[in-house]
Amino acid sequence: MKVFRWTVLLFGVAAGAAGATAFFHSRPVSVAMAQDAGPRPESLARAEELSSGFRWVSKKTLPAVVSVRSVKKVESPRMTQMDDPFEGSPFGRQFGSPLDDLFGDMRQRMREQQGDSPGVATGEGSGFIFDSTGLIMTNAHVVRGADEVFVSLADGTEYKANDIRMDDFADVAVVRIDAGRALPSIPLGDDAEMEIGDWVLAFGSPFGLDRTVTQGIISAKSRGLKNLPSRQEFIQTDAAINPGNSGGPLVNLNGEVIGINTAIETRSGGYDGVGFAVPVSLARWVSDQLLKDGKVRRAYLGVTPQELDSSLVNALELQSRKGVVVAEVRKDSPADKAGVEVEDVIIRLNGREIENRQQLIATAERLRIGESYPIVVLRGGKEVELRVTAAEFPVEVAESGTKIEDLGAEVQTLTPELARELEIDGEEGVVVTNVARNSPAAQIGLRPGYVIARVGKADVKTVKDLEEGLKAAKDRGQLVLLIKTPNGTQLISVPYR
Repeated sequence: MKVFRWTVLLFGVAAGAAGATAFFHSRPVSVAMAQDAGPRPESLARAEELSSGFRWVSKKTLPAVVSVRSVKKVESPRMTQMDDPFEGSPFGRQFGSPLDDLFGDMRQRMREQQGDSPGVATGEGSGFIFDSTGLIMTNAHVVRGADEVFVSLADGTEYKANDIRMDDFADVAVVRIDAGRALPSIPLGDDAEMEIGDWVLAFGSPFGLDRTVTQGIISAKSRGLKNLPSRQEFIQTDAAINPGNSGGPLVNLNGEVIGINTAIETRSGGYDGVGFAVPVSLARWVSDQLLKDGKVRRAYLGVTPQELDSSLVNALELQSRKGVVVAEVRKDSPADKAGVEVEDVIIRLNGREIENRQQLIATAERLRIGESYPIVVLRGGKEVELRVTAAEFPVEVAESGTKIEDLGAEVQTLTPELARELEIDGEEGVVVTNVARNSPAAQIGLRPGYVIARVGKADVKTVKDLEEGLKAAKDRGQLVLLIKTPNGTQLISVPYR
């Protein structure tokens, strides 16, 4: 058999030699054809100009891109013993896999929970220096719950963060390091000047591959995400971003940051062509307040906005789907005092055209508290201008609650007031107030502000109900949760023991 295989191999070589002889005999013809291609087209020169632009932006940006490593002590061994929580889960399969927070794919996260030694969980994300004194911007979920955070610069030096401030609603964090020297930084741009179709570059450490650059365009703006908290609008891009890119900058061709890479829509766990970034205008607004006051103050209107569909357009006798319709006006809220009514269609706020729910919320929350602003609504087919005085968002999710060890989360009993402010249907359940990094709760997609309404077939009205339901679920080996979010209801089913 050995002789046979070698015979076949030698026959192949001989045939290749014959082919090579034929090739060389015909070479003058091939050369003549190449010469007939004519002069180099101008389009290649233009393509080289674009390539030079990408090269310039990369050289300008990469020195200020960092890797962020967080370390957390794991107190409960049970938190590292769950199977893949998306295996067989409708949350992870039926909905096409959740919007990945880019901190790492699920299996990688579960490996990271073991850390370098027992009882230690580690993870990596990205970030960028926006101030040469050592201020770094990243996502809140990259550093949330960490006991220590380390930042690695482009030159390989690593520093321990000495100050971490974050805002969960915007998923923005500011990390400070003391390098003892001026550091390279990236200027912040203006996402409002960017248009759909504009070129952008994404920077970060996908899968731990530091200093990675990818390019694409802006695919959409003011995008809302169905599986993430709704008080947010995102930039959508097709620039390739993957687990580990989280917190890295999305940069325009002027070398300015216009967004923070935050999430991906994925069926595979990796790049599927749909990524999302926190707009830099929001990140700047949040970081300014975090640095000044350590927290973010938001304004609110006190309405429940609803997207317009064809049936509502017909029912309200509208000419287009421009604006958002008011489904509820809360008593004594700024909108109520301004005279906003149910079925009004809000089309402008403070001079900004309102096209969707996310735009309305994002515009409202950045109004200066105590100041008056114009709000234009369609009522009875006519434009009506009102004046609304911005007030501070009155109720926020508590910073702490009852700790549920098995989930790695803190919860509190939902109140009617909290349900209204969180825009949650119903007034019964327990609201998630905190989620530990790399915990089972984080892995199945729970976020602060989500409400657990049922465990298995049992309704959850109190924290005790949740604890009893979790105990029964452990006996069954399967956890089924009914979760309410501002964007609707989700059913989560995961192995549990």
